[in-house]
Amino acid sequence: MSPDNPVGYVLVALATSFVATLPFGPINLTVIKTTVDHSKGAAMKVSLAAAAVETGQAFLAIWFGVVISRFIQDHASINLLVALIFIGLAVYVTLHETHPVLNNNENSDPSFVRRGLFIALINPQAIPFWIFAVTATTSYLGFEYSGGLLFAYLLGVYAGKVLALYGFVIGSNYLRIHLDESSRWVNRLLAVVLMLIGLSQIWRAVSNW
Repeated sequence: MSPDNPVGYVLVALATSFVATLPFGPINLTVIKTTVDHSKGAAMKVSLAAAAVETGQAFLAIWFGVVISRFIQDHASINLLVALIFIGLAVYVTLHETHPVLNNNENSDPSFVRRGLFIALINPQAIPFWIFAVTATTSYLGFEYSGGLLFAYLLGVYAGKVLALYGFVIGSNYLRIHLDESSRWVNRLLAVVLMLIGLSQIWRAVSNW
C-alpha cells in the first residue's frame, strides 16, 4: 500500500477503528442501552457524538502521543480520578431504575449527544490505543500524518467508529421485544464493565506510586 494514497489511510483507519470498537466497552454498551431504553435514533446520536470525541483522541495521539502517554503514567492522581468517575457511573447504573420507552420523540433530547460526548471523553483506553495504532502504521506502512493524509486518516477513524456502533444499534434492536428484561441485563453488564475499568485504573495508579 502506497504511503501517499489517501484512500489507503481511510481504509486502514476505518478497519482499525471498527475492530477496536467490537469488544464490549462503555461506549458500545451505552449505545446498546440507549437503543433498548429509547430508540435507534437516540442511540445514533450517542454514536455520532462518541465517534467525534474518539476522532479527536486519535488526533491527539498522533500529535502528542508520547507526551500524553508519559504524563498519564507519571501522574497517578489522573488514573485515580478516572477510576472514581467510572466506579461512580457503575454505582449509578446499578441503582438507577430505567423505564424503557418506545416513543421516538426522545430523539429530540440533546442529552443523548451529551451522553455520547461524556462517555467517550472519560474512556481511558482510547488515547493509549491510538498511540499504539499510529505507531504501528508508521512503522509497518510508512504512514505520515500531515495535510490531506491526516484528514483522510481521521475520516477513516470516524467512519469506522460510527459503522461499528451502528452495528450494535441494529444488533441490539431485537432486545426491545423484551424491554424490561433486556434493559436490566444491559444495565448489569454496563455496570460490570464500568466497575472493572475503574478498578483497573486504581491498580494502575497504585502501581505507579
